[in-house]
Amino acid sequence: MKCLLCALLCALPASAGEWKSKGEITVETRLFTDDDIDATVDQALGLFSRLEARYKKGPWRINLRGFARTDHEDDTRDLAALEEAYLGYRKSGWELRLGFQMLNWTATEAFHPADIINSRNLDSNIENPEKLGELMLSVRRRLGQGGLTLYYLPRYEEPNLPGPSSRLSFAPTGFTITDPIWLEDDGEQADDSYGNQWGLRFNQTIGDADISVFYLDHLDRQQPRFLADEVNATITPVYLRVENLGITWLHILGDWVLKLEAAHKDFQDQTGPFPIDQIDHTQAAFGIDYGWTTRSGGDATLLLEGQAILNTTEAERAGLSPFQRDLLFGMRYAFNDVMSRELLITLITDTERDQEILFNLDYQQRLTDTWQVRAGVRWIDAPPKDVQPVGLEFLDEANQVFVNLSRFF
Repeated sequence: MKCLLCALLCALPASAGEWKSKGEITVETRLFTDDDIDATVDQALGLFSRLEARYKKGPWRINLRGFARTDHEDDTRDLAALEEAYLGYRKSGWELRLGFQMLNWTATEAFHPADIINSRNLDSNIENPEKLGELMLSVRRRLGQGGLTLYYLPRYEEPNLPGPSSRLSFAPTGFTITDPIWLEDDGEQADDSYGNQWGLRFNQTIGDADISVFYLDHLDRQQPRFLADEVNATITPVYLRVENLGITWLHILGDWVLKLEAAHKDFQDQTGPFPIDQIDHTQAAFGIDYGWTTRSGGDATLLLEGQAILNTTEAERAGLSPFQRDLLFGMRYAFNDVMSRELLITLITDTERDQEILFNLDYQQRLTDTWQVRAGVRWIDAPPKDVQPVGLEFLDEANQVFVNLSRFF
C-alpha cells in the first residue's frame, strides 16, 4: 500500500495542482439481543475514520480514500482498507485510471446482482455491505452519451469475513476462518493473490434511460464455496473462476423510477485437486420507486424491489444467497430541513421460504454543520428449517440497535 501511494505522488506533474481533502471520525455503537453464547460479542463500541484527498492538474487526477475501524469490544472487527488510490488521466474522450478503484454498477436499495467487481466487508449490513477497493487498470473511451470501459484486474482482493465472535458470522460456534483458496483456470490452487482477470462495460444514456451491458472474467467473491474441517474446527473459503454477463437498466418516467439488473454466472469446471464446483445460474432484480413532495416540503419515496435466482432448484438457490426469492417494501422520507433529517424503513420478506424477514429502520440528521447522528433498528426472523442453516438463517435473531455519532472535517 505504501509503495502504491509513493508511486502516485511521484507521478504528479512538477507544477503544483489543486488539492482537496476531507474526512470523518465516527463513534459506532451496536447492541445485539443476547444469544446466550459466551463465544460471541453482543455489543460493540468502535471508532471509524475515513480520509479522502483529491488532486487535479490539467488532465491529471489522483484520488485517495480509505477507512479504518477498531472495536473496543471485538477486535476481530478491526480493519483498515483502501477504497480508492489511483492515478488518472483524462483527455480527448479518453480516461485512464491505475490503482485501487471502487465501482458502482447498481442503483437498487438491497439487491445488487450486477454490482460484482469489488470485494466486501461482510461484517456490516447484509443487504448492502461496505465495499473494498479493487486494484485495476481501467481504460475508458467516450462514445455517444456514454462509453466503453476495459478493465484489467491483476490481484485477487479478499473479502473481509465476519470473525467467529461476530453476531454476523456464518461459521459454526468454535470454528475459525482460515486463509482462502483461489482456484484458477486449470483448477489448480494459486500460489499467491495475483492473477489475470479482466472485463468490459458499455453504457449509454438514451433519453431518460441509462443502459449498460458488461462482461467480467474473474475469481468470484460473492458466492464462494466453503470447506469445513471438523477435526481442526476451521472453515476455508474457496473462490472459483467465473464468467459474468449482465445488464443494468434505469428509466425515469416522471415521478416513477424503473430499475432492472441481471447477471448470468458461468463457473469454471474444476478438474484439479479440489473437486468443488459452484452452480451456474442467473440472478435478476427489479426496482420501482415512486416519489412525491409532501405539503410540508419533504420528499417521500416508496420503494419496491425484488430478486430471484433462476435456473436452479429451491435447495440450490437457498445456498447461493440469503435473497434468492425475496421482495423489499420500503419508504424513504427526506424532511428537507436545515438539519437534513432523513428516515428509511424497509422490510424484506422471502416469497419462497417460510418465516424469513429482515426489517430495518434507519434515521439520520445533522446536529451542527460538522456533527451528525445516525441511529437504527434491525430485526431478523429466520429460524433454521434443517440441521444446517442456510442464507438468512445464519443470522436468525441477530437483532440489533445502533447509534453512530460522526464528526466531519
